[in-house]
Amino acid sequence: YFSSDTETSSFNRETQGSFTGIGVVFEGPIEGGRILFPMSGSPAEKAGVCVGDLITAVNGELLEGKTESEARALFTGEVGSTVTLELTALDKTERLAEVIRESVLDPTVRHPHLIDEERKIGYLALTSFSRETGAEFERTMTALLELGMEGLIIDLRGNPGGVLTAAVEIAEYFITEGVITKTRGRGESVVYEKVNEGGAPAPSMPLTLLVDGGSASASEVLAGALQDHRTAVLIGSPTYGKARVQSVHHFEDAKAIVKVTSSYYTTPSGRDLDRSPERPWGIQPDLELEVDAQTAALIHRHIRRYDPPKSALEALFAWEDASGTSLLPSDPVDPQLEAALALLRGEQPKGS
Repeated sequence: YFSSDTETSSFNRETQGSFTGIGVVFEGPIEGGRILFPMSGSPAEKAGVCVGDLITAVNGELLEGKTESEARALFTGEVGSTVTLELTALDKTERLAEVIRESVLDPTVRHPHLIDEERKIGYLALTSFSRETGAEFERTMTALLELGMEGLIIDLRGNPGGVLTAAVEIAEYFITEGVITKTRGRGESVVYEKVNEGGAPAPSMPLTLLVDGGSASASEVLAGALQDHRTAVLIGSPTYGKARVQSVHHFEDAKAIVKVTSSYYTTPSGRDLDRSPERPWGIQPDLELEVDAQTAALIHRHIRRYDPPKSALEALFAWEDASGTSLLPSDPVDPQLEAALALLRGEQPKGS
């Protein structure tokens, strides 16, 4: 049940895969106003907002002294409406920028790249499943395959789930036929989510999935399907164990959203993953490798950060040199990712 404007806005953003705003990533807290970089193709980038700009006021209202929610509210509004930003650049010059709010994609596919260029091993993280995730994933796979990708790591750690159909769409990318998941409501017959016939052939390549206790719901649908079909090797720690399909009901008069459990799902082989005191729950990885809580937190934070567009890198590096600070955090120590890389390289993973 969501009733506050902040909760409903956040939920809608997660499920729709987009938000209305100006499209910037902040260097620190949003109320601090310092922009790390504008997102590629965003309204802010189109209006000339730059790396390192400090937003001092929005439509004449000072950011100083605002709470996070108050500051965030200043940037939201109707699509097509204009917001005036008072900016101070890194060189201390001041200017105004008129930004037209648009619907901005909030990417759920993050950090796609060849993590091992020599062996052509690709990597991408899925932070959640929105209505846009399937299309995002397809575009990303096309780009990686054009780079010559011959193996892939999909990172589902910390992914709480989301739109079930998005997970099914991604599973269909790798599974050529058969069942992806089974769902059943109270007193209802089983519904089989099967691969659509006539789809493009699945790419033939080694595939690994990284999972942990933060991988839940739609993440477990994808992981369970790929594991049951022996399409991917799962590495990490057991998943959360949330096998509930929830329907969403909007109550506009009360400005509330209610999520109702409408059915439960199992993996293609019929494994029940939902939490129960009577049996183990969740998906057990093929290669179990635990990390401590602090390491896991650093990994999750790294996965969820946004990548700067290539056009912003030169300005970011110059800012780092001038300030003597690191603006783009280095990759954390990640034994689970290293194990996945070792496996795809044909080596013995450490800790196995």
